[in-house]
Amino acid sequence: MGVVDGMKRFRLAGVVVVFVVIVAACTTETKDAPLVLLDKEGAVAIVAPDGEEVGRFEPQDGAQYFQPIWASADTVVRAQIAPGDNRLIATRVGGEEVWSIQFATAPFFYLASPDPAITTVVSLRNNDQAAGLIAEVVDGSLPVEVVGEEAPFYMTWAPDGAGLATHAGGSRLDVRTTTTETIGDPTGGFQAPVWLNDGLVTLRTEGVRTFLAVWDGESFTDVARVRGSARFVGAGHRVAIQSTVVGNENGIAAGAHVIPAVRPGPLSVVDLEDGSVTVIVSEPIPVFQWDSTGTRLLYLTLVDSPDPSVAWRVWEDGEITEFEPFSPELSWLQVFGPFADQYAQSVSLWSPDGSAFAYPAAVDGASRILVQDIGEELPRDIAAGVWVAWAPGE
Repeated sequence: MGVVDGMKRFRLAGVVVVFVVIVAACTTETKDAPLVLLDKEGAVAIVAPDGEEVGRFEPQDGAQYFQPIWASADTVVRAQIAPGDNRLIATRVGGEEVWSIQFATAPFFYLASPDPAITTVVSLRNNDQAAGLIAEVVDGSLPVEVVGEEAPFYMTWAPDGAGLATHAGGSRLDVRTTTTETIGDPTGGFQAPVWLNDGLVTLRTEGVRTFLAVWDGESFTDVARVRGSARFVGAGHRVAIQSTVVGNENGIAAGAHVIPAVRPGPLSVVDLEDGSVTVIVSEPIPVFQWDSTGTRLLYLTLVDSPDPSVAWRVWEDGEITEFEPFSPELSWLQVFGPFADQYAQSVSLWSPDGSAFAYPAAVDGASRILVQDIGEELPRDIAAGVWVAWAPGE
């Protein structure tokens, strides 16, 4: 991979993709990194952690914006939904448009490359007949390139942005760098793989056995036994995983070598360095997400006091910090919850330094964005909104 005329290029699925190098102008410290919000009217706002609005994008002519994410510390990508004008738009915080790409159908998920110098995303949308999904690489400098047309479809970027792994059709795991290589078929019952510095974390099956495994570019290393299907998220050297079993658990025989097992039901943490498995909590958890270093694990749990509601918990090396119950913003939870493992790679609820997290909540019947500092008892109400993502650090 070389640099030619200020551009980075590599080949995805046989197609040359050109990345425009962008020099970030933002010098914000990580503790003051801004958040991007979406309100009920479909407008996008950029706000500081104290609630001060520093940027706003208002949709025009009956359009609505959808699920803004950060492509870098100073660039936001959002979908526009409008009759005859569905598109993805990348915009600097200051208002400068980086690119805008029109589609026949509305994009509904997009994952930005982790390379902070580029504004490239892989996006998902329904095909023209709404009978399947189309996954495409979008960077604004070349025509959009299709990387898959299967459903379901999940993806993860390599930590340096130089590769893309896709879990397509529920059974095939492909890695695209200079070529396309199928490395798992079948791949086990999971949704989104996650590419860490240790390698590509996935589930793989071998006969009747399923393993949490790490692919290093040449081979798999099995880290833990897993029963049934699972969702997992990763950061640093840790993976948080929760599995469920349908049918008879006793049908899985012992492996030929001794590795720890992830029990069905509990949310557990697997350490990729020492191979340990630590049980965090036993009940079903709809949303769980690491801070950027894999030090603190945020998870959402159901509570009954005083009325049925939810509460955030943070696990850190055996210690659990409990926060006050609240009423969730239901439209956010219904969208985010079932795919929290995939959203964990595109939407950070955590501040870059892991000192606070943000989330939508229903407060006195209104949709609000709350920020919870780890050392504080109660959250701060910073703005109206139904969606939030914290900007990455520099």
